[in-house]
Amino acid sequence: MSALPIRHQRALCLHICLAVALCGCATSRYDLAQVRALASGTNALNAFSELSQRHVDSYQRARPYLSPAEDARERLLDAQRRAAQADVTRLTQAVRLYLQTLGRLAQANAYDVQPELASAGAAIRAWPGSGIDDRHVNAYTLLLQQLSRLGGSASQQAHLAQVLHDGDAPLQALLAALDSLLALYDKSGDNERDMVLGLLDVEIAYADTPQQRLLAVLAKNMQQSKAEEYRLYGLRHTLARQQLAALAREHARLAASLTTTEEKWTDQ
Repeated sequence: MSALPIRHQRALCLHICLAVALCGCATSRYDLAQVRALASGTNALNAFSELSQRHVDSYQRARPYLSPAEDARERLLDAQRRAAQADVTRLTQAVRLYLQTLGRLAQANAYDVQPELASAGAAIRAWPGSGIDDRHVNAYTLLLQQLSRLGGSASQQAHLAQVLHDGDAPLQALLAALDSLLALYDKSGDNERDMVLGLLDVEIAYADTPQQRLLAVLAKNMQQSKAEEYRLYGLRHTLARQQLAALAREHARLAASLTTTEEKWTDQ
C-alpha cells in the first residue's frame, strides 16, 4: 500500500472499512429478522385471550346443569373471575405491547445508513488546488469510520440488546403468570366437564320410559358433543402453554445472543 499515492491509500482504507461494516450489517440483520419473528409470534397471546374469556364465561355455560348448592358456589366463583379479569387482560396487553415494541425496534432499515456511507466513500478524493487535500480526506475517512461503527445496524442492535437484556426477567415472570393461569383454566375446565357430563349421565340413566326416549337420545347427543368440546379445549390449553414456553425460550436465547454480540462491539 506504501507505493500508492496518499489519497489512494485513504480511499482504499475507506472502502475496506465500509466493506467490514457492511459484513457486520448482514450478520445483525439475521438477528433482527429473528427478533421480528419473535415479535410477530403472538399466537400464544391470542390463544390465551380466547381461553381466558372462555374461563370467565364458565358460569353462564354451566348454569343449566347446576344444582342449587352448586349454583351458589359457582356464582361466587363467577364474581371472583370477573373481578380478576381486568388485571389478567392488562397483564396480557403488557406482554403484547412489549413484543410490538421489539418489532418496531427491529425494523430492518430503522437506523440503517450503510447505503449513504457506501455512496459517500466513493465520492471524495484529494484536490489540493481546490482546497481539499489529504488531511481533509483523512478527516473524512475517520468521520465515516465513526458512523460505520456507531450508526447503522450496530447502533440498532445495541439498543435492541439493551431492551432484550433488561426486559427478559420481567417478561419471563409475566409469561410464567400466563402459564399458571392456563393451568388454572385447564383445571377449571375439567371441573366444569365433570359437573356437566356427570349430570347428563344421571339424567340419561333415569330417562328410561317410552315418553322420555327422544329426550334420552337428545341428551346422549349433547353428552357426546360436550365431551368432545372439553377434550378439544383441554388440548388447546396444552398447546397454548407450549407456545408460551417456546416464546420464553426464544426471548431468553435472543437476549443472551445479542447481549454477547454487543459486548464484542463495545470492546472495540
